[in-house]
Amino acid sequence: MIACGIDFGTSNSVCSITDGDKVSLVPLENNKNIIPSSIFFFKDGAVAFGRAAMEAYVEGDEGRLMRGLKSILGTSLMLERTVIYGKSVDFSEILKIYFNHLKVQIEKFANQSVDTVVLGRPVHFHDNDINADNLSQETLKKIAADVGFKNISFQYEPVAAAYAHEVRSKKEKIAIVADFGGGTSDFTVIRLAGQNQQDVINKDAVLSTEGVRTGGNNFDKLLSMRSFMPSLGYGSSYRDMFDPVKILPIPNNAYVDLSDWPRVSLAQTSKVILQTKKLIPYAREPQKLKNLLSIQEGGLGYLFLQTVEDTKISLSSFDKVSKIFNEGGLSLDFQIIREDFEQSLEYEMTKIYNAIINCLQKASVSNKDVDTVLLTGGSSQLPVIQRMISNIFPQAELSNLDKFSSVGLGLGFIAKSNFDLEF
Repeated sequence: MIACGIDFGTSNSVCSITDGDKVSLVPLENNKNIIPSSIFFFKDGAVAFGRAAMEAYVEGDEGRLMRGLKSILGTSLMLERTVIYGKSVDFSEILKIYFNHLKVQIEKFANQSVDTVVLGRPVHFHDNDINADNLSQETLKKIAADVGFKNISFQYEPVAAAYAHEVRSKKEKIAIVADFGGGTSDFTVIRLAGQNQQDVINKDAVLSTEGVRTGGNNFDKLLSMRSFMPSLGYGSSYRDMFDPVKILPIPNNAYVDLSDWPRVSLAQTSKVILQTKKLIPYAREPQKLKNLLSIQEGGLGYLFLQTVEDTKISLSSFDKVSKIFNEGGLSLDFQIIREDFEQSLEYEMTKIYNAIINCLQKASVSNKDVDTVLLTGGSSQLPVIQRMISNIFPQAELSNLDKFSSVGLGLGFIAKSNFDLEF
């Protein structure tokens, strides 16, 4: 029998399979084990996934790109419908299409049908909302069942990452896993026994788990709102069309949606475009509103947000980054300073810090007891994250796991050992 693990991430997805003996990562796109969690619906009804989806959008093919769908689990957006192929489709159906694609790739690699899966999940899909949290998992479980999985279990993503590390561990140690994903940041304090004593993590080894709903996509959003959206009119004002003396702020809805991966398309609807057109004659900075209109009418929102994400990544290596957005006849120059970006993250960093401290307290472990910090997830490389971790655990070894595939690999080892932590 073949079992599999699926790490369905906000930004990327990774899958693994096991035959009870070895664990292997599944090539999901052009022999690559990591696939962006993206779908492109062509106007003619065809569908592309991952990098191919992003390429279709960048090349200007007619259709609809969707990305960051995991973050809408448990939200009111899941109850709404959107237009695909000229038809009204609910978001569960879109997620099902993506999950079915993952299952097809798994079975192609396994050369047989696979109906047993361990799904990764964040410690909390939503902060302080147990109903939304439960709904998110139940929705994901139903989607997995609808595409043909029969035996479905879940495991916390940071526990899965620890599992991937455990098979390489040589000695007993107390570790904390810090998994910085696209939509959530998750932590677990765990006792690693090392290969000489055991090659699997037992339930009692997991001392605590904690998580918070913030991650790479939130960082993109904050960077976008602080440093990019002002060039499109965010923070500017307009004269009231009925009372020219009265000055009002430009509505924020389009800027907020343009800065949020799963909501970008909502800023490019005919209704929102009409709102922008009506504001331009009364705007105190009309050229900025014209820039916004160019983004909206050209369907350039995802490209613009991709520029934001690329800038964020570059800021991990440079104190200052220059970016030019040159698409659809629109040319905008940006000079972004890392310090400004990090200042915009202060509230999110406080949430992350508190989650780490809570995780330690729940485990009855002090920061000085931690021997190793296992870092994973794309945002783990941000200097502001690295500094926070070093300040909390100055004496601990920092071990950077494969920042994108460790959770997916760990889920495969969990499937191999038939380990299932009850929530």
